Amino acid sequence: MRNYGRFGLLLCYFGLVCCKSAVDPDLYNEYWDQKEPLPEFLERLRQTLYGPEYNDYPDYRVLPNEAKDTRGKLQVVPSWPSHKTTAVIGQVGGIALDSKGDIVVFHRADRRWESGSFGTSDRISPLLGPIQKDVLLWISNETGEIIKQSGAGEYYMPHGVTVDKDDNIWITDVGLHQVIKIPKDPNAAKLVLGEKLVPGSDVTHFCKPTDVAVASNGEFFVADGYCNGRIMKFSPEGNFIGQWGHVSTGAPLGNFDLHIPHSLALDESRDRICVADRENGRILCYTAGLNGTKEGEFIKRYEPQRGTIYAIEFDSSGKLFAVNGPGFPVTEGFTLDTMGNIEEFWGPTNNGFPGQPHDVTVSRDGSNVFVGDIEGSPKLWRFSSTEVPVKTVGK
Repeated sequence: MRNYGRFGLLLCYFGLVCCKSAVDPDLYNEYWDQKEPLPEFLERLRQTLYGPEYNDYPDYRVLPNEAKDTRGKLQVVPSWPSHKTTAVIGQVGGIALDSKGDIVVFHRADRRWESGSFGTSDRISPLLGPIQKDVLLWISNETGEIIKQSGAGEYYMPHGVTVDKDDNIWITDVGLHQVIKIPKDPNAAKLVLGEKLVPGSDVTHFCKPTDVAVASNGEFFVADGYCNGRIMKFSPEGNFIGQWGHVSTGAPLGNFDLHIPHSLALDESRDRICVADRENGRILCYTAGLNGTKEGEFIKRYEPQRGTIYAIEFDSSGKLFAVNGPGFPVTEGFTLDTMGNIEEFWGPTNNGFPGQPHDVTVSRDGSNVFVGDIEGSPKLWRFSSTEVPVKTVGK
């Protein structure tokens, strides 16, 4: 995806042009006569810089058709999901994997979040009632076909979705200003937090909440959200435990300044909850308070310099998968190692995504990644690092 090899060659060349006797003069003049280095020019440049035996150095070897070794790298899976499924999906608010490895999608069907969707008080427009089509989809990992769907007539502006270890579904609706747990058992009552259609900033209200992360002990975290700039923690029963963060007001940015906390990622093995601080282009990590520690203590921040950060998720090894958004030349996915260094870029094309990625979910082993989009087509992407994608294991 990156032409860093070409760029490095040109930098080396510029280091030599000051001593033109070390370089073929015709080569020197040829560079300035062309706008884009041609393959023949690069070949001559390599020969000049490294000598006729440069192919002995793998880092500089030219692969056929400038192909790259993609073994072990995330590659887009073509023709997934099915065309029939793609035709149904609207703006994707959130995606998640269940225990079977199937994909749960929370989308907006025929509704779009537009400039007139909300008023100045952050209440959804009274002209917009509940979406009359199913907005929760379960999609087969193997075939890309819809297994089942639900939610018609219940939701106003779908945003985040999370599946816990027991396959309960957790959603956030920025129009309802609510967080809702949908039990796997259809006979069990839903857990609903927040007042329907009423935004607020106290501990019983939300204002456009964006995402939920659920621990194995049932405690859960809410990113709240577009208005309040905070992270909240609750007991399994929905009782308030604590909160931290506030809306950022400008530079310098502190470790608790949040400008749209848009996505949460929980790493229980390291007792950390991380948030995509979307508009500040950062990832901030705090103690989760699951191992006898206090929740909300700052641990670390990552600033990958990729523009806005829309979504993040951990795999079981502690690698963090992310997608960026507007404010950077390429809209793409990237993977951070446990130290926060970018180890891979990925996307459907060399120019990243044609639309706007909004959420990401990852199989436990990190070999399969799924991205939901709010602008492009298709609005659901799958990437795999295995030669033949297999049924991935969920969370």
